[in-house]
Amino acid sequence: MKLKMKALSLAVAAIAAGTAAHAADVAMFPYVVNSATVTTLVSIVDTAAAGQGYTAGGATGGDRLHWRLNYKAGANATNNAAVCEEVNYFLPSSVNDIQTVDIGGNFGSATKGVLFNDASINNNWNANTTATINYMLGKAAGVQRGVLFVHNADGVGGVDGGQTIYGEAMILDFSTGAAWGYQAQLNDGGAVNTAAVFNFSADATPNESVVTFMPTAETTTRIFVTPLGTNGNTLLGADGSSIFGWDRLTARVGLATGTGVAFDRDENLVSGTTLSNVTCVGAVDVTQMMTAGAAAVLANGGWGRLSITTGTGAAATSVNGDLAIATKLEFNTSGTLNGQAIPGTFNNGFIMK
Repeated sequence: MKLKMKALSLAVAAIAAGTAAHAADVAMFPYVVNSATVTTLVSIVDTAAAGQGYTAGGATGGDRLHWRLNYKAGANATNNAAVCEEVNYFLPSSVNDIQTVDIGGNFGSATKGVLFNDASINNNWNANTTATINYMLGKAAGVQRGVLFVHNADGVGGVDGGQTIYGEAMILDFSTGAAWGYQAQLNDGGAVNTAAVFNFSADATPNESVVTFMPTAETTTRIFVTPLGTNGNTLLGADGSSIFGWDRLTARVGLATGTGVAFDRDENLVSGTTLSNVTCVGAVDVTQMMTAGAAAVLANGGWGRLSITTGTGAAATSVNGDLAIATKLEFNTSGTLNGQAIPGTFNNGFIMK
């Protein structure tokens, strides 16, 4: 299902060279996932005025949004050291449109990923997409973790003024019925077309943010990490184009609480910090942030401070960074909570601030 990205990049470069500059409003989804049992439902609201998007070929002045997925797939999906691949399409939209899609195609596979009986009238997505170029960016990838960007070319404000793209994500485990979600990170490009609109350093999770965790035999506490580089880094170029290092930004992540890793539930500071490199997108469990000895002492849970520092990835050309967006997920599959039986599973997730 991939586009010939080299040809598309050349086309976008030629367009950028021959047209006036436009800005963009961007919704960034720092963590999306797709597998045989888990998928991500993405909702995009577009309030930009007509003509503030792209054409099917990537020129400004149309009514399409640019959807771009940076992802790891297959065996690399759970490999924190792997670099990302990418796929991107210019997909139909319209003024005041809402599009809810399953990017993995577990639902809506017969409707090009579009959900909930979208009439395809004002935004005629059904006629203006194909069997392969549509909203199911992850359908052919199997198991997948990624970062999704959706943006327009708006530089004038739009129907509602200011930010004209809004997004939400729901990550759904449809084998158990558990779900969690978040609001997308948003940037308003104003009236200047620079790569700065893809600089999300202002949204970075502060170093030393508190991480609480429950008893580790009952509940898994997992931190999903999307490295942002350093304060001056942009993740993409103008109009969402690739720039050097976008696929290998790397941060070093762990718990570092004073001279130890975390406090137990009786205020004792336990030593034994371990740090992990995460490139592009990845996940680190709390128990991976500490030695086996510390994990045994902290079996009943506790709290620590998240450490995000400069990391070096496995690739020789990795780009170091000390900023990241961190998303916390807690989920329980043990059948107990505090030693008492509970039916089913639960999970809770949110972007850390």
